[in-house]
Amino acid sequence: NLMLAAVLEDIKHIELKEVPKPEPGYGETIVKVKACGICQTDFKAYTGERKNFTPPIIVGHEISGIVSEVGKGVKNFREGDEVIVSPAIYCGKCDYCKSGLEHYCVNGAVIGGDGFDDVRDGGFAEYVVVPETNLYKKPKQVSFSAAALAEPLAGSYKGMIEYSNLKLGEDVVIIGAGSMGLLLTQVASAAGAATLILIDIEDYKLEYAKKCGATHVINSKKESPREKVYDILPKGPDVIFEAAGVLDAASLAFDLCRRGSRINMFGVTTPGTIPVSPGHIHFTEIAMDASFSVTPRTMLKSVKLMEKGLVDTSKIITHEFPLHEISKALETMNLPERIKIVIKP
Repeated sequence: NLMLAAVLEDIKHIELKEVPKPEPGYGETIVKVKACGICQTDFKAYTGERKNFTPPIIVGHEISGIVSEVGKGVKNFREGDEVIVSPAIYCGKCDYCKSGLEHYCVNGAVIGGDGFDDVRDGGFAEYVVVPETNLYKKPKQVSFSAAALAEPLAGSYKGMIEYSNLKLGEDVVIIGAGSMGLLLTQVASAAGAATLILIDIEDYKLEYAKKCGATHVINSKKESPREKVYDILPKGPDVIFEAAGVLDAASLAFDLCRRGSRINMFGVTTPGTIPVSPGHIHFTEIAMDASFSVTPRTMLKSVKLMEKGLVDTSKIITHEFPLHEISKALETMNLPERIKIVIKP
């Protein structure tokens, strides 16, 4: 019983091959993958920047599909159900899980992604094993490609609303107009941000930012982001998100602060440091937060945002590839003119 999978054999070496189709254990399902987004963390696994796994492995963690098989003990899902997968596996028994911090789970694992050292095979394959607790019903009106982005949307909701506590009428700056920056933009717009400024170095991405609800865009290659932000907001921003994943963006977040600004370190996931001035932070009362991964609570919110049309994740999908073109899809990740790439096995 075989299936086609894109197996990461080594750094920059991904191979399409027939591998044994997985069997469901107790409480597990087999999901036939209909769509799987390529996240920057998947790309970092391919380039060798991400270290939390040992090849060979199947990556890909932004998954939607159809339940094709259910194991013993599965109660709420059956064959044929259209589903969204949350990749963060949690035990539900440790103190973190009991506190609603399932993404800190001491027994946690992840399907094809980052954040835990126990990495299970992911969604760049025809089938994937998913515990029942990690499945959510896909709203009928949401496409499989759009639904695959429920997890990054949940992460954006978690960071913007639960952690940075964005309130109606606040002014927001988001640094980085990649897929996460644009989902954060849609969340902030839906939540009632008064002014919503996107900063990036690519005009292509800034055009998408406008479609996602940005009121202003700044190309930091062409003009000084600090000057421009303070032209638009003389009193400065309430909330600043670093969503570019580079250290310069983290430094810029501090540069844009006024007294009492709230920063979220959302994008940088790799090692490296920046200089900060504790004395300056003390007297400006800058509040700093960070947010990674998702929880069951934020996944439920994400599905609802898509179901009610408050966020349209399909707005950020620029490319779709069949599984057998995975190498071409990964090459496309290097192009400036792309936002979200989705694999459709």
